[in-house]
Amino acid sequence: MHMSIFTTLHPNIRLRKRLNIHILLQLIKFFDMDVLSKEKLEQLAGFQGTNCVSIYIPTHKRGKEVNEQKDAKLLKNHFQAIKNQIKDTKNIAEQTVVNYLKPLLDLIEDAEFWRHQSQGLAVFLGENFFEHYKLPYNVDEYSMLGNGFHLDQLLPAYQQYDDRYYILALSLGKVRLFEAAPHNIEEIDLPERVPQGTNDALSYYDFEKSLQHHSSSPSGGSQNPIYHGQGGEGGFNEAYVKEYFRHLDDALQPIIKDKSRPVVLASVDYLHPIFKETNKSFNLHKDGLTGNFDRVGVHEIHKESLEIMRPQNESLREKSHEKYQEMAGTGMASYQIDDIAPAALNGRIDTLFVVKGTHKWGVIDREKNTVILHEEKKENDKDLVSKAAVDTILNGGNTYFVDREQLPENVEDAEIAAVFCW
Repeated sequence: MHMSIFTTLHPNIRLRKRLNIHILLQLIKFFDMDVLSKEKLEQLAGFQGTNCVSIYIPTHKRGKEVNEQKDAKLLKNHFQAIKNQIKDTKNIAEQTVVNYLKPLLDLIEDAEFWRHQSQGLAVFLGENFFEHYKLPYNVDEYSMLGNGFHLDQLLPAYQQYDDRYYILALSLGKVRLFEAAPHNIEEIDLPERVPQGTNDALSYYDFEKSLQHHSSSPSGGSQNPIYHGQGGEGGFNEAYVKEYFRHLDDALQPIIKDKSRPVVLASVDYLHPIFKETNKSFNLHKDGLTGNFDRVGVHEIHKESLEIMRPQNESLREKSHEKYQEMAGTGMASYQIDDIAPAALNGRIDTLFVVKGTHKWGVIDREKNTVILHEEKKENDKDLVSKAAVDTILNGGNTYFVDREQLPENVEDAEIAAVFCW
């Protein structure tokens, strides 16, 4: 199955001699993605049962957390809590509960599964139903037992407002790639086919004589050899550097999949114009980071990149704020769940803003088109904020999860805001 997926996505790829089985496995792992279609969201939103389990946990790609099976242990903690909750509140025998939750226990014990994680994991279990999704963004640890699934932390995958970007940190001897957003950054594991410097790139080819022909000095001798470093001593052959960057461009094509996202280049100043000249594939940001980033920490690179991305992100936020402000007071906008939940159910929300982590429990009276709220969750309650967010997306609107200061409504206790459509 994996090979058929790989072949379908790359029918023309030619595996070079150096593309060994390790590289192939890396590529297969890269393309073994969890796809969250709107049809799948609709299926999850429509699922009903008496003991529906929803669990979200943050996960790790590498490091001691993986070696110590921290993520699996975290999920096991939620398994125990859910097991006890069903057993105690529903008066069901423990073995019956364990049998019901067995798919969850099997996942916890799957060592291979935990070696290949992303940044978050969502798990959903119901009667004769079990699915899980690796999420490429951070999630808050959360679990819930109810009569349906809790989907709010799945919804960022459907946001049209996208403030994510890439950072490509490169030198003549090293390449690092990061996927970033204002509140997180993740280094992407690069397969061996991505060249880590000029020697790595040029070892695939036999064009030494050709380059010497084009770069020879008038006296017949060759120019300065390539210099594998970031600065001051020696020179470098620009033809070699351009060939290195062209090969890098090819190797990064299937990794930087969303070509519309900005790519911030981080390198010494003299490499910037050369890379810009050879770049044919990526949306290179007009500004970049200047310096030697081979040994700079992830968080420092993130901090510096945010200074470059801030004007663009603020512009996107301002547009969403303006849209709400134009409609406020006209009956076409609201920050009240009593207005928003029924409107979302009836497909009347154009844009919904939700402060991350907001929950409001209650039910919608469909006949009266009204909302009954409860201070604490009751047995048949739904999280009306999560439901409104899902309904908005399924009905063709946009749902954005934001920090409190990014909400376009300034009323002190506001946690949601919506722009309606007719």
